[in-house]
Amino acid sequence: MSSPAAVVTIDGPMRVREPRAQIAGVEPGSIADQLGVRPGDRLARINGEPPRDVIDYQLWTAAEELELVFETAGGETLACAFQKDPAEDLGLTFADELFVPLRTCNNGCLFCFVLQAPVGLRPTVYVKDDDYRLSFLHGNFTTLTNLTEAHFERIVAQRLSPLYVSVHASDPALRRQLLDNQKADAGWDYLVRLCAAGIECHTQIVVCPGLNDAAELDRTIGDVARLRPAVQTIGVVPVGLTRFQAHPLMRPMTAAEAAATLDQVDAQRARLGSRGDGFVYAADEQYLNASLPLPPAAYYDGFAQIENGIGPSRLLLDQVAEALRRLPHKLPKQRVAVLTGGYGATLLADFAAALRGIESVDLELIPVRNELFGGNVSCAGLLCGRDMLAALAGRPPFDRVILPARALNDEGVLLDDLTPHDLAARLGIPVGACATPAEVVAVLRGGR
Repeated sequence: MSSPAAVVTIDGPMRVREPRAQIAGVEPGSIADQLGVRPGDRLARINGEPPRDVIDYQLWTAAEELELVFETAGGETLACAFQKDPAEDLGLTFADELFVPLRTCNNGCLFCFVLQAPVGLRPTVYVKDDDYRLSFLHGNFTTLTNLTEAHFERIVAQRLSPLYVSVHASDPALRRQLLDNQKADAGWDYLVRLCAAGIECHTQIVVCPGLNDAAELDRTIGDVARLRPAVQTIGVVPVGLTRFQAHPLMRPMTAAEAAATLDQVDAQRARLGSRGDGFVYAADEQYLNASLPLPPAAYYDGFAQIENGIGPSRLLLDQVAEALRRLPHKLPKQRVAVLTGGYGATLLADFAAALRGIESVDLELIPVRNELFGGNVSCAGLLCGRDMLAALAGRPPFDRVILPARALNDEGVLLDDLTPHDLAARLGIPVGACATPAEVVAVLRGGR
């Protein structure tokens, strides 16, 4: 801090109403630490205003002069006034980045994956979020159907950009049908207005065969393209269905339909990609389902929608190629199981074969059938511990097991609340997770 803080402690409860930001951590030596702020306290005011979320916190504290009010865990009020460099962080982390409840989805999308989840998973799986703040902070897709004018004005005023927006269909009646929401037009209207206000957006279309594919897909891409340059990308993603979906109009894409959709995307890229990028991108799953080769990295123009399944398979193949170039000639003798999903078994086949070519390594690449979702979900990120244990049952013992890191959340927990430690305890051998082929090699070298 460039000037001493004025700190005033007031006895007694402050009676601060929501939103209040509970502090989870204070960086040692930081401004907040010097002010005497401690975990469990709450940030109540920044320059007289209650912060609504971590976005407000980040924007409002990027100032030279600050007046902060904290409510301590003991119920006292701590008021602080000081000057600082605008770029200097206060050193706080929060228990929840949204200081008021998240905005849940008001749609009943025919293909909603949350509504297809079985019972017994971690609670966050069942949360239908549709919050523009999570879209800005983490790239979560939002339909904008639950946006209010106050939210719109805030997005524009604070330049919360880019946002990630689910479109699905530009035809009003079809959009209402897909979202099962008679107010679905509001989402499209807000998208148009946000683009007019200069808010950049990445968009997605979840393609449901027989509904918004073929001519309707071309129409939607064309309508969204008219919102350029604010709209940066369009991701075309096939519908994902589990055995728990029951809507009669929903069915997975066939291989032929996946190939036809790829042809459409390629045609649209040729028509719309004259501004130095492809603009329209197909999800990896469509190439894998159609048994077609993935495009090169240049196709993805920086991988803006990689978290939407558009490009991670290409990155994995490139990582495999790099790992193969650096593969050691000798490794410690060991028998190892590498677990993955159905798609991973295809993408990692050459890597696994090369490792088996090292005399001392007995490696088995095991595709785990996703019984949790009914066997028709092939991505590694949705595997659960029970299915992993079932895939290992009856096989000769291994020295260690390697899981796909994508299957773990930020706390290192699988969908069914099991952890690698839980699996290790049941198997009696080391169990770890790897994010890249290079990490697998490091494990085999004895690096972990």
